[in-house]
Amino acid sequence: MKKIILSLLLCCASVALVQAQNNEVSYSKQNNVFNLKVKNSAERLTLTIKGDVRLGDDDKSITSISGDGSIFYHKKDQSLEVEEDGKGNLLYTINGNKKADLTAADKALVADCVQLLIDYGIDADNRVKRIFAQKGSAGVLNEVERFESDYVKEIYLSYLLKDQQLSKEEMVTLLHKANQYLSSDYYKAELLDGVMSSFLADEATSDAYLETVNSITSDYYQSETVQKILKTSLNEKQYQQVLAIVSSMKSDYYQAEVLKKLLSNNDISDTRFEELMKIAGNMQSDYYKSEIIGALLKNRSLNKERYDQTMAVVQNMKSGYYQYTILSNLIDENMKDESAWSSLIQYAGKIDSDYYQAEMLMKIADKMPSSEALRTELADAAKNIKSDYYYGMVMRSLGRKAV
Repeated sequence: MKKIILSLLLCCASVALVQAQNNEVSYSKQNNVFNLKVKNSAERLTLTIKGDVRLGDDDKSITSISGDGSIFYHKKDQSLEVEEDGKGNLLYTINGNKKADLTAADKALVADCVQLLIDYGIDADNRVKRIFAQKGSAGVLNEVERFESDYVKEIYLSYLLKDQQLSKEEMVTLLHKANQYLSSDYYKAELLDGVMSSFLADEATSDAYLETVNSITSDYYQSETVQKILKTSLNEKQYQQVLAIVSSMKSDYYQAEVLKKLLSNNDISDTRFEELMKIAGNMQSDYYKSEIIGALLKNRSLNKERYDQTMAVVQNMKSGYYQYTILSNLIDENMKDESAWSSLIQYAGKIDSDYYQAEMLMKIADKMPSSEALRTELADAAKNIKSDYYYGMVMRSLGRKAV
């Protein structure tokens, strides 16, 4: 999805965005030529830009346009066209008249156009460097506050996050401002990408960083960001904060994607096992519950507490197939403790499907140790099967088990 969005925004096709009533904006980039089109019917305004445009340090003038570039600006009854003459000189056409020298009124029209260019992120990479050199991070943040477009805000904020050595206080302030200024989950995720290592190294910046991740409302972008965080080494507090983020996700799919990554990278203590099992238990989908429980159980021994926690989740599943799948993974021919087999029989007797209940009980009958007590328990559990056919299958399987 992320690649699709990037290609739509920056590669071939034009993406139309309605920013406000009567205001249509589209960005595109094709053959390395940048295009911006703005149309505001309320102000009778049109702006079209092609190519690379450099703005003056005074934020009122244009210093250069690439050879294949041009600017067309029309507002109410005034129009401005700017091109490059092939020798590096700018050619101006104002209200249909070509001009070499600009009057004060012409310069005011150019300055009006430049302000609009700034608002839509033209030459933002160079401009943010200039502002930072003059006014520092506070100056950049003040400038970001006036923009309406998250696309433009992210350019300025990203420069501070990724290209500058900021103090811890500046880093925390920047993240809080980013959380405040950016409404788009896509741009929040873009901003956070690639900077987690430096921000997670300190408790204050880590708290601010994870708070920003938590503010992302899209499960897709949140899970993408969290999975990148899991590539770093987390302390216990960060681990708990990440779990809280995962717990708040609405989608079982994205919860499962993050949890599988987490399970592959971390040792699971008894406390963490309980927390992860709780998240799995709150999932709506038995499929994803089964995935996470399977990952939790893989190559990890079950003590009584873990066993009971697992069974509590299995009991609440609606699908007999997934109940059977998990219980099947618990069968261990080397289990010597009859109480463990007894517990497994009790849970198998509650599977919500005659077919899978019978399959599970027959598997237990085949693997369990010879014990009259276990035979009696299994026969009693089989009585929960409503189908005479499947009940008969279990009893015949039990009859073949020698005491």
